[in-house]
Amino acid sequence: MLKALVVDDEYLVRMGIRETIDWASHGIEIVGEADNGADGLTLAMQYEPDVIVTDIRMPYMNGIEFIEKIKEYRLNAGIIVLSGYDEFQYAQAAIRHGASSYLLKPVDTDELAASVRAIGLEAQARLRDRDYYGQLKSELPAISRQFWLDLLHGRIRQEEEIASKRRLLGLEEQSEYAIAVVFEPKERASSPSASGSPLVGEAVVDAELKAHSLQAEAIVPSGPGQWTAVLAASGEWSETLGRIRAFGYGLAARAKQAGEPELAVGIGKPAETSGQLNVSYGSAVEAVSRAASSVGGVWYAEDVGEMATRREIRGALAYIRRHYADSITVEKVAAEVFVSPTHLMHLFRKELNKTFYECLTECRIEEAKLMLRDPRYRVYEVSDRVGFGDAKYFSQIFKKMTGMTPSEYARTEG
Repeated sequence: MLKALVVDDEYLVRMGIRETIDWASHGIEIVGEADNGADGLTLAMQYEPDVIVTDIRMPYMNGIEFIEKIKEYRLNAGIIVLSGYDEFQYAQAAIRHGASSYLLKPVDTDELAASVRAIGLEAQARLRDRDYYGQLKSELPAISRQFWLDLLHGRIRQEEEIASKRRLLGLEEQSEYAIAVVFEPKERASSPSASGSPLVGEAVVDAELKAHSLQAEAIVPSGPGQWTAVLAASGEWSETLGRIRAFGYGLAARAKQAGEPELAVGIGKPAETSGQLNVSYGSAVEAVSRAASSVGGVWYAEDVGEMATRREIRGALAYIRRHYADSITVEKVAAEVFVSPTHLMHLFRKELNKTFYECLTECRIEEAKLMLRDPRYRVYEVSDRVGFGDAKYFSQIFKKMTGMTPSEYARTEG
């Protein structure tokens, strides 16, 4: 039932209000009475009534002050003001301060009942709205998640329908393009349920996104043990792709640090519209599939074709991953994969659009980031352990690639 509070310094008036109206028939019960505004405010704070009937002139705190306090404390009650003829100006002030209506004394029972009924109906409507919006708010994450899954799997493609649903969910499309990035454990048997959290935890994913200046519109479970981040981006694609690759390596490093199964990350082709997001997702799934069954850990869709079949590239990357802390040269790695140094450098440039030494440096920096999160290691120790040796040179390269010095990164991420 709704709750009502009666505040009047005249006992007979309070009794009349209580006894002459069938409150229960309006779905209302009187939860308290007070003979002054100060006590009335205490009861209002305690019971949070839906309806308040109050006099204007009362000791300690008059009706105007009482109404002002009710509004100040954001108590959502409909207020009926009782006033004598010579207090009309006070009643007007009460209305200005938020009272719902006022009645002249002596109070007409029918008028009071009508005001109570009207305010009761308003209060019931507020409660229904509150329950509805409360339920909607609790269901919104699930509705939003389903929207993104429908986009990823191509169940909705019409731009008008997508735009309409975005508006309803409060999702404004402001980027030039979107990219699906899929990540899952390489050993699917060890993956958690798709309804749980990402393998490395959503907080970790958010931290890595922030570290690489990336924005995710959504992070949703997209298959058994598989999660997909929908990234929004603008600007030069090659520069964005570099940051997404770094994000993938950082995510894999975090999983390794946490003792989780090895992570595979697949980067989809950029989608210029939300209706094309399923194409980006499909290419990301292909990329992560290749990554999960090969030596590499982070793959872009355009890399998948030839690069996945290049024995020399796979072997070179595997050697770098195993021996990054050693003194590695292109000649040494070329001998391991049975090609000439010149040909290996050509393959790196052609297939990865990077030099051999850029790939080696990226690997070393990612391993360094992992170690810098551990307070046991000093910068010079990390430099030595990842194959740089010269701590000053290491710091220069680290800042160039991350925007922070090793010490700053350790303080921020450690």
